[in-house]
Amino acid sequence: MPFDQGNLTFRICRMPEAMPEDAVKKFASYAAQPLEMVHDEPMWGWVSPRHLLDTNITEETIKTAGYYHLCLRQAERKIPTSLLTAECRLEELGRMAADGTDHINKKERKTIKEEVQQRLLPDMPPQLSGIYFVIDEAEKLLFTTATSQRSLDIFLSMFNKTFGFEPIPLNPDLVATDMYGIAPEDVPGICISPNMKQPQGEGNGTLGENFLTWLWFYQEQRGGVLPPSKLGDFAFMIDGPLTFVSEGSGALESVVRKGTPTISAEAKAALMVGKKLKSAKFILARDQNQEWSCTLDAEEFTFRGLKLPEGEAMDHDSIFEERMTNLFIFHSAFFGLFEKFLREMTDSDKATEYQNKAREWVANKLEK
Repeated sequence: MPFDQGNLTFRICRMPEAMPEDAVKKFASYAAQPLEMVHDEPMWGWVSPRHLLDTNITEETIKTAGYYHLCLRQAERKIPTSLLTAECRLEELGRMAADGTDHINKKERKTIKEEVQQRLLPDMPPQLSGIYFVIDEAEKLLFTTATSQRSLDIFLSMFNKTFGFEPIPLNPDLVATDMYGIAPEDVPGICISPNMKQPQGEGNGTLGENFLTWLWFYQEQRGGVLPPSKLGDFAFMIDGPLTFVSEGSGALESVVRKGTPTISAEAKAALMVGKKLKSAKFILARDQNQEWSCTLDAEEFTFRGLKLPEGEAMDHDSIFEERMTNLFIFHSAFFGLFEKFLREMTDSDKATEYQNKAREWVANKLEK
């Protein structure tokens, strides 16, 4: 879905270079080809965000309120599985009747399948899908709906083909290093189970998992209220569904969905055996009247189904600019939280204090 409507599922990338002055021309040179040219292999090309058939790449169609907003379209002809199976079976039955036999060997069956595919594929209408993205040149950021590794690889490859460089996807390790100058290995993994006395840093989750678990503790111990900032007064909340993970043998992943997950017996049990949060619902509020909510995947900093605050703008350009402003506010507040986590965990006194208090927090939760 484009960034000018609905809830957003996305990842954030850093732009290592500024967009060239002839960016629109470069996008246009790799615009999506006519559908008639799609044969047996997928084809990719840029289209405007208006719809997947809009190959008219101009300043007016791909720039809104100063942002680049485009889509990488994939066009591919596919034969529905049920149709391919039926056509192959029909051909097999015909050959068995002609040969007076009741079976076909594996080699001939493979040949039949290939022949059927060659016959049917040209008549299949191309199936279209798109990877949308927005470039914020002022902040040197790119937001993309490419959240799977495959779609991200395709998008980055096409971007590199067009411009000669790739946006850099921001995961927890890269954010720590690139934005805050903190080496991930300097942030200790902290075991907060009162039953497990592992020292800091030994098999205690990834950086993202430790951050999300720390957010949950921060919410319950400090009310989720953040220090005042230039962007306003913020508070946040962690809610279910909660996905827990752990390293080693046994049940490595568990999901708590029903009821009130954050105070459920299943969540308490997961913490007790040393599991960390991998994903959860993250709700951010500002000044009592604005709210952002999404499902946060802490492994790669993927944000799913982000709901933005209600806007007041009326025309399309103003609506888009307002949405992008709200997206930037969310990004800034979220990474501000991540920086706070990094600073506290790289302070040995604060990290030890967190471990002690968090273990007490887990123990007390189990007593409730």
